[in-house]
Amino acid sequence: MIAINSLLKSITEDTVYRILWFNEKDDIVYLFNVEIQAMPVAARYSDIEKRIVDGELQSETVDPYIKVLREHEIPDRSKQIRDQAWELVSNLVLCEPDIYNKHARVRMTNELSIKNELQIKVIHRYLKRYWLYGKNKNAFLPNYENCGGKGKKRPASPDSAKRGRPRKYDDGKGINIDDNIRGIFEKAIQKYYHNRKEYTFKAVYEMMLREFFSKHTKQHDGSVETELLPADKLPTITQFRYWYSKTYNVREKVTRRKGETAFALEHRAIVGKSDYAIIGPGAKYQIDATVGDIYLVSRFDRTNIIGRPIVYFIVDMFSRMVAGLYVGLEGPSWAGAMMALANAMSDKVKYCAEYGVEISEEDWPCRHVPEAILGDRGEMESNSVETLINTLGVRIENAPPYRGDMKGIVERRFRTVNTDATVFLPGHVKPDMAKRGGKDYRLDAKLDLHQFTKIMILSVLYENNEHFLETYERDADMIADGVPPIPIKLWEWGIPNRSGLLRTCDEETVKLCLMPAGTATVSAKGIRFKGIYYLCDRAIAERWFETARAKGSFKVDVSYDPRNMSGIYVRAPGEAAYDLCYLAKWEDKYRNRRLEEIVYLMESEKQMRKKHESSELKAKLDLSAEIENVVRAAEGMARQTPATASKTQRTKDIRLNRGTEKQRNRQTEAFIQPDTEMEPICPQDIEDEEISPEMRLILKDLEERLNGGK
Repeated sequence: MIAINSLLKSITEDTVYRILWFNEKDDIVYLFNVEIQAMPVAARYSDIEKRIVDGELQSETVDPYIKVLREHEIPDRSKQIRDQAWELVSNLVLCEPDIYNKHARVRMTNELSIKNELQIKVIHRYLKRYWLYGKNKNAFLPNYENCGGKGKKRPASPDSAKRGRPRKYDDGKGINIDDNIRGIFEKAIQKYYHNRKEYTFKAVYEMMLREFFSKHTKQHDGSVETELLPADKLPTITQFRYWYSKTYNVREKVTRRKGETAFALEHRAIVGKSDYAIIGPGAKYQIDATVGDIYLVSRFDRTNIIGRPIVYFIVDMFSRMVAGLYVGLEGPSWAGAMMALANAMSDKVKYCAEYGVEISEEDWPCRHVPEAILGDRGEMESNSVETLINTLGVRIENAPPYRGDMKGIVERRFRTVNTDATVFLPGHVKPDMAKRGGKDYRLDAKLDLHQFTKIMILSVLYENNEHFLETYERDADMIADGVPPIPIKLWEWGIPNRSGLLRTCDEETVKLCLMPAGTATVSAKGIRFKGIYYLCDRAIAERWFETARAKGSFKVDVSYDPRNMSGIYVRAPGEAAYDLCYLAKWEDKYRNRRLEEIVYLMESEKQMRKKHESSELKAKLDLSAEIENVVRAAEGMARQTPATASKTQRTKDIRLNRGTEKQRNRQTEAFIQPDTEMEPICPQDIEDEEISPEMRLILKDLEERLNGGK
């Protein structure tokens, strides 16, 4: 379309024209070539229109020549120059279309030249400037911004006249910065400043002077004396800073000092939003972990401080709903992430009831499988995540290293927890803890893991149902429907208006997809996993334990939930189905305990055994010494009563000696001792009913010996 003052680019001629005036009826149009800035030329309107249709001429959407300036921003001197020029040529430029006709223009410019005593070329320069800059009064404003060669290097040598402002407090003139000195600047920057040593700019300047602008004289004793050049021969730190600011931009300065990662995290431009293009609830979750600013105690022994918990949050990017939560002692890993993901896809009513919090389905309706999960490279690059991807169809996205800003939504939840939820709790970490004389707040710990998890659940319920998101950007549809920026309201509105029906999955399938896998050992006592014994109905029916005792133990694959080790899932060898195993009766102390709590208890018992080892070893050595003393005494007594009978006789009389010794022991071991000393027993004095079968044999053997004269 042809319009006055528009720009047309000629594809064939590679030039740009401005349309100054046209008359469709007379089939005429006047064009001004902005490239060569010659006087306007006439052309047929129909020809220009045809060339536009054929694509030979294209309309330029941006006019780089028109100056858009607020009147109060224009300096008074510039206004004066503009107004004088406008007053001079306004009668000419407004006389259209005669001014575009060569003969009429010559006549009018000659008259103006004579009247104002101006040269014709000055008037022509004003006319061309007016047409070039869009036929407006501001075209006559001076282009002072183009003066001075901005950004260009000034050629100079140290011996030429000093450029720049003169020194204020020094008589010396100083030096110009030439290519040689710029080279020295570059060497100093690369050697001392663009590294991780974090020298200050002033320190780099001083090291540069000492190395490149000093005389080094070697003394007789081998030392080197350094003498700085005169002050008027040295570059100033201002010149050094100016060169650096002109040579390197902000990105180069930061990346060469701190690296690309630090620039992307702390110094890059923030021109986007992390939730851009998120269509609705469940489209993408963000997951991350942090260390809670509180110390906890053990549930087994509340005098034991167990350190600070790890808190996992999973947040829906569209509604800001906290969809999943996990609080434990497991460091940031797949085990902790798995707990949070399982919680995000499971029933929250049942979960809250485990901690004594009663809610309805409407209070926390998040129990769905998301389309995508954005997490850290550590947890989300585990081999276990492949099961989640292939079975549940979840897309996994990982943020680059050290780019926590890409998960700003979930990061905000951590700030809320550490500033609002834990600040008044006993054991909360205070800023002055590390200061000398500061109070050790670890000793104030009172809450255990179960109690702190309950507090986190209550905080999440508040954030989801009551917190007003002041910085949430509502779109036009939300504003039209009057949806307040509260997570639960955004979730409820987004499901029918954006996402449709969210995907769900039964909890058993989710658990098996997420739970970490391990290997257990089947032994005669049961299925041993993590030092704990489990039993299984299938194992009992198929006699796994008898087989293990007869043929030796064997391995089986298991899946387990570290949050509650009361049961594990075991898979029979060669099968895909899993069976639930339960704790053996003698392991009941581990019921409803977390894996980290069980590990802590086992480690405590190991420490107890370790502490007792030294005293036990000492007692054992004392025992050995006492035994040796008794043996030594027995050997001495044996030497004092040498045996008169032969070896054969001594071994043959063992049974008789045993009987005699037994009778003597009965006298000394009796609960009621006789008042008088008993006379030796003769075989004839013993009644038959008092003789035991064993004693009868002994007496018979004795009688035979006596009758034989032995």
